[in-house]
Amino acid sequence: MTLPSAWCRWLAALPLLLGGVGAQTALLASDQPVTEAGQFAGLVEADFLGCNQATQRDGTLDRVAGQVLRGFVLKTELQQAGYPAKRFSSFVLPKLGKAGAVAGALSGQCAHRAGFTRYGVSVQGGRAALVYVQPAQLDSAQAGTWLTPFLALTNEARRQGQRCGDTLFAPAQPLVWNSALAQAAQTQVNDMIRLNFRGHINPVTGSEPPERALASGYQGTQVGENAAYNALTPEEALRTLLDSPGHCRVLMNPEWVSFGAGLGNGTPGTTFSTY
Repeated sequence: MTLPSAWCRWLAALPLLLGGVGAQTALLASDQPVTEAGQFAGLVEADFLGCNQATQRDGTLDRVAGQVLRGFVLKTELQQAGYPAKRFSSFVLPKLGKAGAVAGALSGQCAHRAGFTRYGVSVQGGRAALVYVQPAQLDSAQAGTWLTPFLALTNEARRQGQRCGDTLFAPAQPLVWNSALAQAAQTQVNDMIRLNFRGHINPVTGSEPPERALASGYQGTQVGENAAYNALTPEEALRTLLDSPGHCRVLMNPEWVSFGAGLGNGTPGTTFSTY
């Protein structure tokens, strides 16, 4: 999601191939005991891949899986973790064993795996839990119903004035929608999803916000950029920006007069579920 000038990119025959968060892929023999979360995660990923379902491990869901393993309710734990989910499910293995047996316990669930693109695991006391989620997403076909109130909320925040870290900003003039900036913002959002990167410099083209705005037909020379990820509502996106001193300063810059925004949903291979 993006506000340029101001724009915000508001925003079983084993060995088995194993992987994990921050770990290199490794081989695990079928008779090797599974004792660690990383090993269990590798078996989970192999199972999802065997079902032709791309998925990605999520640290927040690891923590939720730990709570599920302790007996807490999955829905409640997702809510307390602030993790918006369209669908969710879990699987608890009461007793871990050798890799081959664990892989067998996970298998045969392809129909149940479809559409779940994020997962988390936990291993405690010889037991394991798997939590898998289809993150809630934006209705990109109705982008206007999201972006219009987002501009209104941004202007209200500017009207009120804000404290951004140690800097106090006086009320600032409202911003006006600019279609060229909106095009630049949407192009950047699309590239972030396609290339799976975050930040303000395109890793392939090297382009930065002023270049992208100019390429979209914007005639101004001053362009600023913010970004919010995993937000589902305009209110969430704005709060993310205001809670970050740097992003808040960009949003409250009194020199901005124009506004454009874009949004999009992530894919199974992207870091974030919404952009």
